[in-house]
Amino acid sequence: MAFGLSHHERNKRKNESGAPKRILLTNGRFPVTIDLARQLKRAGHTVYCVDPMEYHICKFSNSVKKSYYIDAPHVKPQGYIDGVKKAIREQNIDMIIPLHEEIFYLAKSGEPEIIDRLFAPDFKVLLRLHNKWEFSKWLGRIGLDRPATWLCKSREDLLALDLSKELALKPVFGRAKSGVFHHKPNEPIPEDIPVSDEIHYIAQEWVTGSAFCSYMVVRRGGIQAFAVYPVTETLDGSSCVYFKAIEHDAIRNYCEQVAKNLPNTGAQIAMDFIETPEGRLVAIECNPRATSGIHLYSGTTHLARALADPNHFPPSLAKIGAHRQVAPGMLMWEKKDVNLKRYLQHQKRLMSSRDVVFTTKDLLPVLMQPFLLTSYYKICQERKMKLPEMFQWDLTWEPQGEELAWARKLIEEEDARDEQEVVKQEGRLEEIEPRTYQGEVGPSASRPEASV
Repeated sequence: MAFGLSHHERNKRKNESGAPKRILLTNGRFPVTIDLARQLKRAGHTVYCVDPMEYHICKFSNSVKKSYYIDAPHVKPQGYIDGVKKAIREQNIDMIIPLHEEIFYLAKSGEPEIIDRLFAPDFKVLLRLHNKWEFSKWLGRIGLDRPATWLCKSREDLLALDLSKELALKPVFGRAKSGVFHHKPNEPIPEDIPVSDEIHYIAQEWVTGSAFCSYMVVRRGGIQAFAVYPVTETLDGSSCVYFKAIEHDAIRNYCEQVAKNLPNTGAQIAMDFIETPEGRLVAIECNPRATSGIHLYSGTTHLARALADPNHFPPSLAKIGAHRQVAPGMLMWEKKDVNLKRYLQHQKRLMSSRDVVFTTKDLLPVLMQPFLLTSYYKICQERKMKLPEMFQWDLTWEPQGEELAWARKLIEEEDARDEQEVVKQEGRLEEIEPRTYQGEVGPSASRPEASV
């Protein structure tokens, strides 16, 4: 019995069980957010959300009991933290599930009220998974394949690359296709790549093949929910708008190794993969937060149980063949190199898949779409941004100045611990043979960072 326990102890016991919880979602604007809110409500939980937008899709959903309008973390980080704390106190929140890059502001807040409830990795783990250079090095250390990668801290570093190779040039802290350049063999490096001491880039081997996305819930080194879907329909060659669950043993085995090497972590982890025609499978980046894989659990309680119950077992696997679409995105699909067969395939998917937002049980979010779009475009005008950029800008985490220096120091400390562990296990660092050369290039390079 919980009789005689303090409020903190009762809350801890509740969070360690599958009992109904009062759950706070950290933004209310994305299709993923409303889909997850509905799944959580279906499983018996009470859902709240916070968002720097006054009007958003979850504000009108009957799956969300209350929405809080708070400061934007990108603009006023402490204001956002204070707003989350207010929601926690007023609604007696048991659990916080992060949806986008606001996860970084929450994880580094140091606020026990937030940290004790936050379903997210430790901030140092978040950094390792989110930073594309660190993630690539870590995959090498745990024995998983990934594209050969080099760190570039200046334009001189970019020019020192082997430009006869096809490369992807990406900021180490970035998302989707933002700031990404495709370097084709023997072409000049574009002048407008903003690489600098503040903005580091990676040059990543360009791997050609089929693209896949995975989403999983991990705890204590194991997987509690898992989904894989191929990238087939996109807006811009990157942003997926159609999702169909498939079985892919190699990706699942890869993800199980990732989870195994995060024994003290509870998190949502999503990864992007490329599989070559020869069967080589590589992870090209990681998002340690919610992604569109959540849609493959629409209309069920399977994911909600995995998220809310630390002891959930067996894993909730997305039903093979389950499919959903972002209908507006499907109508604006990328029509590059389309032939009749491809057009008919797209139309079949469009006509046979349910939209991730539409449901007769929660119609107001759909009916409010014209009003919301008007509101969004007004914000776009005020901020002089295009809609995709505006929609996530105030939630993004882009460390600068002192915060960036602090983050890099944390990374250096973790790297030093890793090297000490390697020395301890192998006896001498010199005995370690790298599988694939991967390191800094050009004048900024102090020494090669070999994959270990």
